[in-house]
Amino acid sequence: MAWPAVRRDSAAMAELTVAETLPRVYRRVLDAVGRLEQLGGRQEAARFRAAAIRVYSGPWDAASHRRLEDVAARTEAAALDRERRERREQPRVA
Repeated sequence: MAWPAVRRDSAAMAELTVAETLPRVYRRVLDAVGRLEQLGGRQEAARFRAAAIRVYSGPWDAASHRRLEDVAARTEAAALDRERRERREQPRVA
């Protein structure tokens, strides 16, 4: 007896991919938010966290994935910017 053929619908595969990757992107946001908080950017971090929660709480589709990637990129850039500013403000030892 042969197994029935399984049709791999590309939309279903895309949803599976989003379901697998969205939590990872959300973790990137939370990691960057934590760095921002440590660097004194609590208000900025709170805004990024709220934006990520809004996206993550909605439908898990390709559009949400793109929006969360955008939030992650902006959060990481803000954390890097704060890190650079902090390094510049440190006194140089001769």
